[in-house]
Amino acid sequence: MPKSLDLAGYPVYITTNTLNRVPLFADSGNADVVIRALYYCRKAGWIHLLAFVVMSDHLHFIAVLLGEKTLSQLLHSIKSYSSKQINERLRKEGGNWQAGKWEFTIGSREVLLQKVAYIHNNPVRRGVLERPEDYPFSSANPKFETDLGLYL
Repeated sequence: MPKSLDLAGYPVYITTNTLNRVPLFADSGNADVVIRALYYCRKAGWIHLLAFVVMSDHLHFIAVLLGEKTLSQLLHSIKSYSSKQINERLRKEGGNWQAGKWEFTIGSREVLLQKVAYIHNNPVRRGVLERPEDYPFSSANPKFETDLGLYL
C-alpha cells in the first residue's frame, strides 16, 4: 500500500464508505454524528474544512491538514468517534466503516472548485433533491460554515 503524502497546506479530497456500503447515514442522527466529528476536527485545529457531503453510504470531504495529524490519523479519529457514537445510538457493536479511503491531493484553484462542485452536487446527481443547498448533510447548505474562502 503506498504511503499517503499528507501535504500540509494542500487541500485533500477524501472519500470513504460505510462497511459493505450499508446505508447507515440514511438515518439523519447517524449523518449528524459524522458532521459533528468533522467539525470537532476543525475546532481542534487539525484541519481547515473546505467542503463535505454525507451520503447514505459514504462520505466525501475536502480538508487541509494543519500539521497536528496525518491523514491516516485524522480518518482514524473521525471513523472511531463516529462508530462509537453510532453504535451507542443503535445499541449495536462492530465496525461501521470500510477500511481505507480514496484520496486526491488538489493542486490548483480550478480543480478545487471542480471537486467542491462535485461534492455539493452529489445528492442532486443521486436524485435525492433538486438543489444542493437543500441537502441537510452537506456544506452546500448555508447552515454550515467552512474554511473554503481561505483557499479561493
